[in-house]
Amino acid sequence: MSKRRYMVALGIVVAAAAILLFLFRVSVDQAVVMRMVSFEESEPNSQVVWKDQESVRTFEYAIRFGKKMAGKVDIAAPPYSVTLGKKTYYLWISDQTERGSFMKAEDITAGKLYTIKKSYTKKLQALLKQAYPEGYSKPTGEIPEERNIDLPALEGGLEPNPPSESPTPAAEGLPSPYTESPAPVPDLPSTSPNAEAESFAPAYLDASSFTEEERPLIKLINLRITYMHESKWDEFLDLYTDSARKAREGSGSFNGFTITSINVVENISIREQKSLFEAVVQVEETRNNGDAGSTMYVFQKGKEKGAAWRIADVD
Repeated sequence: MSKRRYMVALGIVVAAAAILLFLFRVSVDQAVVMRMVSFEESEPNSQVVWKDQESVRTFEYAIRFGKKMAGKVDIAAPPYSVTLGKKTYYLWISDQTERGSFMKAEDITAGKLYTIKKSYTKKLQALLKQAYPEGYSKPTGEIPEERNIDLPALEGGLEPNPPSESPTPAAEGLPSPYTESPAPVPDLPSTSPNAEAESFAPAYLDASSFTEEERPLIKLINLRITYMHESKWDEFLDLYTDSARKAREGSGSFNGFTITSINVVENISIREQKSLFEAVVQVEETRNNGDAGSTMYVFQKGKEKGAAWRIADVD
């Protein structure tokens, strides 16, 4: 009897080991990344190839363990594409991103978006920043010089060759986010800009242009813009859900920046989940440091009486 139990236990251990090996296998030998101008067009000479196992594993695990978002999204063009084997994914990530996002190339029409775990987002940020030191934080319209390089061992300290000093002309037809002039927002705290942003006035969304159901979400976005502009950390944290706030409390204060233009680019999605309500607002925005791109706000509200909307994530 004991021998039978031993064989059963051994079988379970072997099966568990096989499952773990399957989940954490690395099935490709390289990761190929390109900066994108649109869903169909990549920046010229922007290809970077990773062949070391650790970097390839980072890209593959980030995709493999991504979490599918509910509903269908219509999102702006991605800053990057990554090809693993025969499959290509569009990647949304920057140095300000807490959680990266990706979409399978074949899912553009379906609008299926996946979020990347924070740990893998940080690893991808480090790899991309090292591969694109002059273009990692730039708007899509600024195209880096020669980037068709091979990075066999980034962890060994190899750096890509620096670009030549002669600038590459910006490509025609690059996406240019709609710029909305700064508009006054009712019931917002008085503005006291920080030293870096004092010459910039923050831009806000006009709440009157939205439905009564959507306005609380717009007010939260506008308040977040104000508190970032004024570097008010405590007030900034109060806009978030309890779990999101706790995750940010350990990071200390931050250097504020100013949103100089912002526009909602897709219909606002508000859905009822099992235990709460969830909303998604997709915007295009520009910052005072020149960064421009797409930002996704995720909001949550409990179903109990008197519950209020709070920010769950900003990506």
